[in-house]
Amino acid sequence: MNPTQPRAILGLFSSLAIMAAGAAEPPRMLFLEDAGHDATAPSGTRSGYAILRREDGSFCFYNPYAPSSEPLSLPDAKGVKHTLRPALPESVVQSKVLIESGILANAQTLLSADGTVRSITVKSERHSKEEAARIGLPLYLDVWYREGNATAVSEPLRTWRGYNGSQMEYQRLASGRLLVPHGSYVPHAKAVPPTGRHETVIEYSDDGGASWQLSVSKLTTPCYEGYNGSNEGACEPCFEELRDGSIWMLMRTQAGCLYESISTDNGSTWSASAPTRFRTSTGPANLMRHRDGRLVLTWNNCELPPKHQGVGVYGGRDALHMAISSDDGRTWQGFREIYLDHRRNDNPTASGDRGTAYPLAAFSEDGQIVVLAGQGKGGRNPILVDPDWISATSAECDFHDGLAQWTVYQHIGPAKRWWRARRIGCELIETPGKSGTRSLHVRHAPTEPNEAPSEPDTAVWNFPNGWRGELTARIRLPADSQGAIFSLNDRFFDPSNTLGEDAAVFQARVIAENTTPDTWHTLSLRWDLGRNQCEYRLDDKLIATLPLQSGTLNGVSYVRIRSAAKTPDPHGVIISQVKVQITDPNAPAVTAEQVLASQQEYVRKIITRW
Repeated sequence: MNPTQPRAILGLFSSLAIMAAGAAEPPRMLFLEDAGHDATAPSGTRSGYAILRREDGSFCFYNPYAPSSEPLSLPDAKGVKHTLRPALPESVVQSKVLIESGILANAQTLLSADGTVRSITVKSERHSKEEAARIGLPLYLDVWYREGNATAVSEPLRTWRGYNGSQMEYQRLASGRLLVPHGSYVPHAKAVPPTGRHETVIEYSDDGGASWQLSVSKLTTPCYEGYNGSNEGACEPCFEELRDGSIWMLMRTQAGCLYESISTDNGSTWSASAPTRFRTSTGPANLMRHRDGRLVLTWNNCELPPKHQGVGVYGGRDALHMAISSDDGRTWQGFREIYLDHRRNDNPTASGDRGTAYPLAAFSEDGQIVVLAGQGKGGRNPILVDPDWISATSAECDFHDGLAQWTVYQHIGPAKRWWRARRIGCELIETPGKSGTRSLHVRHAPTEPNEAPSEPDTAVWNFPNGWRGELTARIRLPADSQGAIFSLNDRFFDPSNTLGEDAAVFQARVIAENTTPDTWHTLSLRWDLGRNQCEYRLDDKLIATLPLQSGTLNGVSYVRIRSAAKTPDPHGVIISQVKVQITDPNAPAVTAEQVLASQQEYVRKIITRW
């Protein structure tokens, strides 16, 4: 256990919602020893956690640096140990050959029914300055294959030479083919439009890894000027076999959504990349088939914040999300935060990585989903997720756990090399008229002459996704309040700018004229995306029928509460409780034409603002 990890803070996120008795438990983070830096790992961090994928699609859990037949047992924020089962099979750990070979020292390995262990790794190959200039790559990050059994382990075989920045996953298909897709840094390419400097390539082997071929398909995705980051292009893919025999691949992009490609010939060739319904900032995704047959998608359902005065600012990875599909990806439920970065309201570190990205998912023998995710010191750990919690249809917050469920930071000061200071905006106060409880106070705080100017407070909260549903909140406007804006969104938006308001699905303004000063009211937002409207009520009185402001393919899964004040307003709005009840939790099936139209709208409304 790393004693420097803020376990008390991280523990708060495990109380993500107040649930009825007997309901599914919210996610719980488990903690690993700090295993140090590894430039070839997807997150840049070594991890004392690994998965072995068996031929039937199930997983085993182990410490890659100390493989054992003992189950991996890790503490949560309260120190309670959680045992991840099953452990490595006895046939593996009893083999001195396998254990001493180091083949298991990998975040993910494969085990065939005949006892063969397979491992794909990335190893760096350095160039001289002159050689790098000639080749057009700073170095090689080559792909290597190794296999072994109880009696012998092969020497590593290089399957591909080039620059593979991060190997997200690989699998042995039902056909027996080994499939290894990954990004490829194109020699001499630059991180600029139209497609950045990476393409996705696909390696495969039909003879158990003895020889390898490269698909003729090389996948690219669009990128755009003004992007708040590096236009890397199509990279860091994940994939899963579908029930119809096709293979579905999702790629990281800089176009505001994951892109997809389909193979109908066992991975030999792939369709041209196309946008998906899944909005994202810039992180890679993970696809996993659960033992109950459902597809599980883990990704950053976040919007990247804009640059500040033309200078890049870190963002877009403060929250990691999960959705589940019972019909092989046609419809989806959840879109829930499973990891809300405990560092989100603090200043970024001066150097190094941070965030919640690079997920690697598996499931335990009791059906729990286990996701290894995160970046930076103390940030990459396994997360236990109950799939029933993902598909729940209600959530509630009364601030008994502080601001653990909320993102409330403000950016302050100049930006420099992707760094910009953060501070907490909203605060909790004692609930007026109810001592011993706390409420959220959203205002536009006055500042002292020597302080940086404040922004209007914004608070962001995630709940189960709904095509139809109702959000209710107990609110109170003190006398002289300038009011607040309640926005319903389909993804996480940085609280420190107004993009979340501008791109809201629905938006309601709470103003003094509709309320009684210093009196509690019940606000209700009842939306129906089948009718593209939302009823806004106060104390059950209809205030307005809100029109659709921005289209969504998925539904509503966020509320943003922002001070409407144009000038400092210490009064603001007080919120003591927020509840959501979803009546239709399914993000409906969409056509390729609908997805393309949505992406074109995104380019017009969002990308043009970059």
